[in-house]
Amino acid sequence: MNPTDADIRRSCRFALSRAAPATATDTLKRLAASRHASEAIDVYGDNGAVARLQDAASRRLGKQAGLFFIKGVIAQLCVLQVHAQARRCRNVVIHPLSHLDVDEQGAAERVASLNLIRLGRQRHFDARMLDALTEPLAAVVVELPLRRAGFLLPPIERLRAISAWCRARGVPLHFDGARIWESSAGYGMDVAELAELADSVYVSWYKGLGGLGGALVAGHTDFIDALRVWKTRYGGDLFTAYPYAIAALEGLDTLLPRLPEFVQRARTLAAGLADIARLHVHPSPPHTNAFQVWLPGTPDILAAHHRAFATGHGVWLFDAFSEAPLSGHALAEIQIGADSDAYDVDEAVEAVRRFVSSLPVRESD
Repeated sequence: MNPTDADIRRSCRFALSRAAPATATDTLKRLAASRHASEAIDVYGDNGAVARLQDAASRRLGKQAGLFFIKGVIAQLCVLQVHAQARRCRNVVIHPLSHLDVDEQGAAERVASLNLIRLGRQRHFDARMLDALTEPLAAVVVELPLRRAGFLLPPIERLRAISAWCRARGVPLHFDGARIWESSAGYGMDVAELAELADSVYVSWYKGLGGLGGALVAGHTDFIDALRVWKTRYGGDLFTAYPYAIAALEGLDTLLPRLPEFVQRARTLAAGLADIARLHVHPSPPHTNAFQVWLPGTPDILAAHHRAFATGHGVWLFDAFSEAPLSGHALAEIQIGADSDAYDVDEAVEAVRRFVSSLPVRESD
């Protein structure tokens, strides 16, 4: 999103997903008013809100301990380094559409010197694919949900089978759970029950829980202790991180209880959008509070048309467009959170219907 788009978005009466960031002044006022703001200021993560967050998150995830990280890339590189070191093996299974492969500029291979084994295509891999491997493994990574494939969750029995496969062979299973809170709501199960399937779990604070940034890894105490030296080696030690921790604790308090509501709202919205001609909802129904829509056209043409539509109608529908798996189409993501309180589903469906109706019709549509 360029500066012009950001200005247009702020001028709209509502945005379909993800509200525009608050000003720095409003954000600081909100954090200062938090009940967690009375905590001591941490020094390199010791004490204060950071320690409270680590304890609260690890307990919710059903793990012995947790460690705060300022950046998810650092967190997961540390996780995989510790698993690789313990197993004396550099082979790690991931999905080719996973965040580790698509969004981190090859960090796992070029920085951590790991050997990535890519399994699956448009959906999650399964235990049968793991069974076909002949090489030793340092870890298996499952992203929950698989964002680039449409925020997909594997069927829970498939996930349990992967967990059983790993445990039978002593291979660590790591959940790339940036959206594990949303995933547990999508499955309709407690987050600790879901996290119990994995040996280590990475979670994010600034997605469904609306934090300023940062992440956490939870697992066995010995494993978490082993992460600390790698956190230092990767430059992940902030002198103090209390604003991030306060914002994350607020998310646990106020947004985590609402995630099942947001999942249901996303499914209701998706059902309404599915009736719009020339628009495809993927997946249908959504697995979590987020999903994709596929529209006819190219990303650049759709972006320009959307900019004009938002200016004329005062409604911001999509933050970005990218190539879709369906020829001649581009996709946009919809992520439902507290910002969706600003409109009702019927209003949102009608706005999208108007946008799609305003698109030029091609013979192939």
